[in-house]
Amino acid sequence: MPPPSEPICQALNLSDGKRCTNAAIVWDGLFCRFHGKQCHGLYAGYKKRNAQLDSLAEQAPPYLKSNEKPLANETFEHVDDEAVLGQIHSHLLSEYVLLGKVIDARKLHHKHFFPLKLDYGHQAYLDTLSNRRHIVLRALEKAVKRIAEVLYAKERWFTWIGEVQHNEEVTREKEAKKVKLEAAMFKRHWKKMQTRLRAQREKEEKQRQEAFLESVYQERINAVTESEQDDEMWDPIEDFLEDERCKYVDLIKHFLWMEILNEEEENQEAEQSTSATATDLVAGVKDLGVSKSAPTKKPKRKPKPKDAKTPESRSTPIRQSQSERTGQGRILAMMGNKESGRRADDNNAEPDKSNIETEEEMRKRLKEGVEKNYSEVYGPILVGSLETPHGTHDKTPPMEDDEIEGLMQDIKEIKLLLFCRLLLAHATLLPAALQANSVDEFLNDAKITEADLRDLCLKVEQPSLQDIRDACADLLREDEPETEKGKEEENENLSFEDIILQDRRFGRLQGPAWYYENMVAQRSKVLGEPVISLKELLMPASKQPEKTKVQICGKSIWNYSSESSMSREGWLQFSVLAKGCDLRKAVQLCRNWNEFSQLNFLASWQYFPASNWLSWGADRVTKQLHDLGFFPFFTDLSAESFSHHLQAGGSRSQQRRRHDFVEARNIMVAHMKRDDSVTRRFLQYCSMRTGEVLLAVRDGRTGKIVTAPRKEEALWTLRSKRGIGRAAKNEWDIELEIGQDYFDFVEEYRNWHLGFDDYYEVWIWHFVPGQAGSLLYNTIVEELRKAWRIVKPIDMYNHQEHYLRTLTRNEKTQRVRLIKPGEQVRSLWDDVQHPGNIFVLTDATNKTMKTVQGDGTPDMAPHTFYNESDAAEDAILFPDELISLNRNVPFKEVSNAITQLEDGSGTISRYLAKLAVESSYYSQKPRRAHDEYSDTDESYNSDDSLYDLDEASSDENFEKVFKDENGEVTKHWRLPRLWEDQTTKINEGHIDAKKKKILSNVGLSEILTGKIKRGPTDREFAKNLKNVDRLMLMEKDRGDALLEAFHAGDLEPGALGKYEETCAIVNGISNQQGTDSNHAWLWFTLEVLEWLEVRTDYADYTQVATAPWPHSFITQDILKAWAYMAIFFLDLEQCQPATDFFKSEEGKKYQQSPLHDPRQRASTLPDIRTKTSFKYRPKSFWKEWDDILNKAKTTKSYYADVFPMQWSVAIRPILAKLYLAGIIAPTLIQNSPEVCSGFAVANTEPHRRDKMDLFIDYADRLEASGYPATWPGLVRPDEFPVFLPLARAFAAKHPTARFAVLRLWSAPHFYPAMLGDGNRMGFAFLDSAARSWQWNFIAKDMPVSEWSMYNLLKQRLELLKKQLGDRVAHRSDVILVMGVDQLDLLRYATAVTFAIQTKPWFREFDLWKSFVNVDLGFLEGLDPYWLD
Repeated sequence: MPPPSEPICQALNLSDGKRCTNAAIVWDGLFCRFHGKQCHGLYAGYKKRNAQLDSLAEQAPPYLKSNEKPLANETFEHVDDEAVLGQIHSHLLSEYVLLGKVIDARKLHHKHFFPLKLDYGHQAYLDTLSNRRHIVLRALEKAVKRIAEVLYAKERWFTWIGEVQHNEEVTREKEAKKVKLEAAMFKRHWKKMQTRLRAQREKEEKQRQEAFLESVYQERINAVTESEQDDEMWDPIEDFLEDERCKYVDLIKHFLWMEILNEEEENQEAEQSTSATATDLVAGVKDLGVSKSAPTKKPKRKPKPKDAKTPESRSTPIRQSQSERTGQGRILAMMGNKESGRRADDNNAEPDKSNIETEEEMRKRLKEGVEKNYSEVYGPILVGSLETPHGTHDKTPPMEDDEIEGLMQDIKEIKLLLFCRLLLAHATLLPAALQANSVDEFLNDAKITEADLRDLCLKVEQPSLQDIRDACADLLREDEPETEKGKEEENENLSFEDIILQDRRFGRLQGPAWYYENMVAQRSKVLGEPVISLKELLMPASKQPEKTKVQICGKSIWNYSSESSMSREGWLQFSVLAKGCDLRKAVQLCRNWNEFSQLNFLASWQYFPASNWLSWGADRVTKQLHDLGFFPFFTDLSAESFSHHLQAGGSRSQQRRRHDFVEARNIMVAHMKRDDSVTRRFLQYCSMRTGEVLLAVRDGRTGKIVTAPRKEEALWTLRSKRGIGRAAKNEWDIELEIGQDYFDFVEEYRNWHLGFDDYYEVWIWHFVPGQAGSLLYNTIVEELRKAWRIVKPIDMYNHQEHYLRTLTRNEKTQRVRLIKPGEQVRSLWDDVQHPGNIFVLTDATNKTMKTVQGDGTPDMAPHTFYNESDAAEDAILFPDELISLNRNVPFKEVSNAITQLEDGSGTISRYLAKLAVESSYYSQKPRRAHDEYSDTDESYNSDDSLYDLDEASSDENFEKVFKDENGEVTKHWRLPRLWEDQTTKINEGHIDAKKKKILSNVGLSEILTGKIKRGPTDREFAKNLKNVDRLMLMEKDRGDALLEAFHAGDLEPGALGKYEETCAIVNGISNQQGTDSNHAWLWFTLEVLEWLEVRTDYADYTQVATAPWPHSFITQDILKAWAYMAIFFLDLEQCQPATDFFKSEEGKKYQQSPLHDPRQRASTLPDIRTKTSFKYRPKSFWKEWDDILNKAKTTKSYYADVFPMQWSVAIRPILAKLYLAGIIAPTLIQNSPEVCSGFAVANTEPHRRDKMDLFIDYADRLEASGYPATWPGLVRPDEFPVFLPLARAFAAKHPTARFAVLRLWSAPHFYPAMLGDGNRMGFAFLDSAARSWQWNFIAKDMPVSEWSMYNLLKQRLELLKKQLGDRVAHRSDVILVMGVDQLDLLRYATAVTFAIQTKPWFREFDLWKSFVNVDLGFLEGLDPYWLD
């Protein structure tokens, strides 16, 4: 230290940035001798280089001299000469290096020798030089790219590298940010830099000593002080730049484990030098950065936002603070206050990878294990289980030495592969990387600048998770390129009708974008144009380069990231390398569902030695769902504590009545595998439990809503009502409901995502508000068990068998690892199957626990696991699984005629959809695409049609465009061919006055000619479609749909085949070619209409539901009625077309049909249950069921827990068939006997002792229906007319009397009569699985169902009382028609058939159970069943 009186050198050491402590003896007392020489050397050096820089412009290549374009805008795309490009590159590189040295020397000179002097002119000049260097650097990169294009354009990997570099340019960090990242990097690794810092200090001290000796020698010889020539001065900038470059090289080698720094020297240095702290080092490093270009500015104070004040509380159910809001409360707050969806504990940034471990540190971590992080585990953890044995709860199990050794070798190679992949993004480094044979050779290349090394060092220190994943995958990739695995084709081929119906059903949930995209795609298909999705229009896909390998630093890597699933070894390496990564981040890197599922499985069995991978599913509640393929990402099970009904005041209080009601529903949102049989079964099961849970499913790939509740009032999950007065008079305010906003906010709120789209997004929420969250959880788990067909607890592991057989557990360390090829060890599957295992089953709701040992079956409720009744039901719901092993099946809503009718489908809708196809040929522009950023969508809400009816119905294209799949034109409004042919022949001849009068009376006479009016053609009907009564078309479509549903729900053996035969005969008679000159049948039908005083030319349509006419289908209906009866009157002239049909080629096969032999049909009774309703069955019929209910009451059990399995096996397949047909449907009614009045039970009847069938008990013990015990005007079955006495009395008066017993078609379990919406809740019932169902039609078990049908037929027949008189009688659903002879009977039977089968067009007679044109003796010989 110098004496206190002497001045101290004001320079800062170049090595550590500390103030020099030597005496200032030169430069007027500013510097010591060493720093004086150093300062002068720096000054002379940068002055000399400034002169070189100025002269360099004169030496520029001719291209740069003659080019008028600024260098910043130059791309060199027009330069094709390799030599010229070489000159440009050499010049730019020289200028770039020289600029760097000038800038660095000036910075060092000013920073270390004049730190207290502010020279703004000096800083401005530095900024100018820095900007110039930046321009030269960008030009140099473009020159390198152009050289690569000229030299390597023919290489297959070149295109891909260009894309990588382009992406790097787009995402390149700004220079200021790089400076901060650089400083942070050195701060993190300051210990690793101690060796480099120590070497710099030793070098500087040696130079100081040499400078002192040199000065003494010169003083003694020449006696001259401090006078040396500039060209002899020592210039330290070269040493400084070399030190800076080596600093980055050392760090890169440290990151890549290529050079291990001397740890012992570092520790000694740390012990000796306590003053060299990390902060000091960082300050020095920041000052030494050569990339600074702008002066430090004083940070501006961020203004306080105007709305920083605490907002006033809003009138919503959520009254929690920001930190307390979770689940639906947080979503509601986000909607109302526009808060961020990310929770405070979410970490959506890249995980901290800054602490790059040395090989020894990593070995130690794997050898000793690390403490597990349970910070985000909120549920119970089961310790001592197969997955989490004792001793593995606190720390990860240690790895064995041989496994660690193999892993270390792999990681070293992965680090090199990672380094090579990162090099591809740097254009200036790529030429050197392509030429280098190793990483060492590349790093030692003198052409690589310090700035490039800095950028590369930042990348190597903090690679992205995707880069790490790609490098791990590269290690195990084969030499052959991966085969293309494009997205599998969609199973459904959407038509115009499908798109229209989908939008009509789910448009409010999925938005209009899906509709427009698919309509445009469908139009493109029609026109034969390529189909382009909306995503492809907005983001055109780049051309995929040819797959090949490129040689980087001696390593051969593929020119694309692996799209295949990474192996378990690869994920193990990834977990070790990215040790700070959370599993939530890792799953985003999975390529498909199978890889994601495998990763989850391995994590749950502690295969990965990573502490942060536990929070994914360590708690038992979440793990159970994960094991069953259900991955929730949004859960709120707090409805019970959140809901409340508060009331105060009232008539007896001094305060006014007021109320505060809040109702919440528990909800869980999860991902499940797309197009999977297990997923399909689970979703189907849940969709059948609408009394408990509600379901909505979104397709992750297409964005399409697959299913959702049909009623909008079922979509809410949070609602409230507050106010003054009675709560019943106040309306509910919907706070949260399932919809697009809910989807978007949950997407923002969630803390993990999948990196693929092969999934369903499943939303499940409670139907009943305020229930315990455990009930929803239990329902989901039970249905998942059944979807996996788990019969007993040990079956939980069956679907994991292929994984468990390949893993083993070390008995000492409990470490799970892969079984090596040929190794004979005990696998995890052997551990799972050990008979000594004990499975514990807990019921959180009832707070019970049961244990099962080995493969035993627990003594629990039958619905807990998959059972026989579930299997019997599955055989009906999923018949394809009985004949195919294909598991890749999508989930589809149950679709039948009833659901299609509710969605607006039908014959007319199909016709309109086909018109849209035709319109595509006329319109070259689809509907205006929806602007998702606009507030309104005029095209979506306008009345403009997709098609033009006039243009679409052209003659030449009609038959081609409007053909159905079966080849027939859709035309239920058209008249039969027989009618058209015969009326044409009649019109060609003479019509007498009597017949003209008939035509006039029935409205078929043309005013001018008196001929028979012909029916409209298809084209004429299309043109008049807009003027046709829509209600009439709707009801006609409904009639067709209901007939289809009725016969699909007819479970009588062989019934469907008989009905199809009837339809074939009737259609064959009506649509045969009318060549016969006998027109008696036609005039007969018109006479019947005239007799009934019914016309065919009604212009209006009745709005009265029970009225049979007027409507526009009178002619079709009377012809169908005549064809029904003509089958049984083949001897009459009026039925000649029927006789001709049975003689034709088409009709010969029906000549021996039992329809012609009533005695044969009467000899065998139908194999079905009786139609007796619940009210009229004897009490003994229900005795066994009453005993079961009494047992449940005595044992305080739920009825479903004691329901006989044999009964359940019998009735659940029946219910499934009725459900698929649309006869019954899951109902939005709580599955409680207090709400549902019926129970589905099984029983036998005397005539079917060995066959159980479905019966509904409507005893309504808890008065759930609210219906009275008696009905006004009730007619009991024993009060119905008896047919035989009536027939005998009629036959006594008419010896030639003929009779017809017409039975209305009905299925074994229901009548063809609609059940009003208001009555469906009252007759809802529960099945053996505690699911609530509703009847869409009148069930035969409903109380007084017989009277319902009797009254229905009575109302219709009374309309023709004047014509029918006493010739017709009926009881329940059977009608007796009496005629004096065959012709008379034909007349009355046709009239009755017409009256019953016309509007509403869904009731028909069952000809197989009817007996037409029989005598009294036949009636007397019938079994009483046929006349009841």
